[in-house]
Parts: sequence; C-alpha cells; structure tokens
Amino acid sequence: MDASNMIAKALKKANKSVYWLASETGIGTSTLYAVLNKQNRTLGLENMVKVAIELDIDLNELKEIYGEK
Repeated sequence: MDASNMIAKALKKANKSVYWLASETGIGTSTLYAVLNKQNRTLGLENMVKVAIELDIDLNELKEIYGEK
C-alpha cells in the first residue's frame, strides 16, 4: 500500500476531509492533495507520523511505505 491509498482509506473510514486533516496536522492542503493525487509519493516520515496519529493509522503500517519489512 502506498501513502495515497493509506491516507484516502483512513480519511474515508474516519469520515474526515483533507481540510480537516490539514488543520489538525499543520500540513498544507496542497501537499496532502499532491500525495492523494499521486503527484508526490510520500509526505516524508515526520508528516506521515502526524497523519497516522490523527487518523489512527497503526504506525507499523508506515514500514510498508518506507521499505522496512
């Protein structure tokens, strides 16, 4: 799973918007949309951790994105 799919799935499950996520994490909406539209591959580890915390994503799932097995 890539960052785009992980974030989209978690947003849908939480019934939250990209705007909400941006305001909670301090990550710009344009940055989040770039990842969701697959223009950027990832957000970087620090921002992905912020997203994971807000959307209650298991931090171990980040290992898949960043190549840890």
